[in-house]
Amino acid sequence: MKKILLLIVALIFVFTLSACSKGYTDISNEELVEMLESDVDYIFVDVRTSNEFYTERIAGFFNYDFYNFEDNHSLLDKLDTSKPVVIMCNSGNRSVEASKIFLDIGFTEVYNLKNGIEGWDGETIS
Repeated sequence: MKKILLLIVALIFVFTLSACSKGYTDISNEELVEMLESDVDYIFVDVRTSNEFYTERIAGFFNYDFYNFEDNHSLLDKLDTSKPVVIMCNSGNRSVEASKIFLDIGFTEVYNLKNGIEGWDGETIS
């Protein structure tokens, strides 16, 4: 009886953890550098405003302003959902929300740069 109860508790724990999964993966600066240098065809998306983007940005990222597509996901229709996507913002807040949207529209491999460009210690362009 104890084994059955233990098994039930373990199964509930596993299902609870899987239900809480955020669906996207947070990445570090080091992981982003590897992705930028890899041969994998990532889509790199900076979800800051265009003003923030053109003030300072990481080479290789395209700008899709979160505030423009937040309520109109059709603005993202031209993106290939079969490709992995890496999302960043200023501090990591908008990119978390954007990551959820990208998952909702069909992306299955979504990466979020922790701490955004504020935490980035690599090169930028302006």
